[in-house]
Amino acid sequence: MRFIRSLLFNIYYILTTLFFCITGLLVGFFPRQVRSFNARMWGKALLSGLRWFVGIKCEVRGRENLPSDGRYIVASKHQSALETIAFHAILPSPAYILKKELLYIPLFGWNLLLTGCVAIDRSSGTKAMRSILEGSEKRLQENRPVIIFPEGTRTAPGATTRYNPGVGLLYEKCKVPVIPTALNSGYFWRKKAFMKTPGTIIIEFLPAMEAGMDKREFISALQNRIEEACKKIKPE
Repeated sequence: MRFIRSLLFNIYYILTTLFFCITGLLVGFFPRQVRSFNARMWGKALLSGLRWFVGIKCEVRGRENLPSDGRYIVASKHQSALETIAFHAILPSPAYILKKELLYIPLFGWNLLLTGCVAIDRSSGTKAMRSILEGSEKRLQENRPVIIFPEGTRTAPGATTRYNPGVGLLYEKCKVPVIPTALNSGYFWRKKAFMKTPGTIIIEFLPAMEAGMDKREFISALQNRIEEACKKIKPE
């Protein structure tokens, strides 16, 4: 039964994404609010599909920790593809920091550009850092939250890697609250896994980290807060 339900969801995932990629292109020259609405509906449709087909619910905690003006950075754990979907449905017009290679995917990559993502070439060193900063500052000026995955890649539940200096640069230069974000999605939707496991995915926005810390101290504190919070929401 899990196989059939997972198969149905994956078909739904592909067809739904294709539909919203096409509608995204159709509204590509409309105001940003219209394009953001299309991305939001895509996220909501896929979260509903997870619930209907494979019995995965998404619970959001800590919304009270999100500033109301949209000028903040979400520094999130990254365990599955869920995070690339859910924030579109949860947050107001978010801008993801992502690798440039994703833009080359037909239809999907073009829509990423239209949503105002911050694309970076991770092989370009200092240039990549500059593009992260410039792109993020522009989005924040538009009162849009910026999403960054500090580890730079998906990690298995319970595992962690070194948090990249890019998040420290944003903290130091942008002077906006950084919201550490914990989650447990990898227990239900594992990296590159076809099968999905029923349950409740928890996304928890932790209290903001305000400006004023040393950059290295900040990265260490950020990692400790996120990893400790992830342990507390581990499924029993």
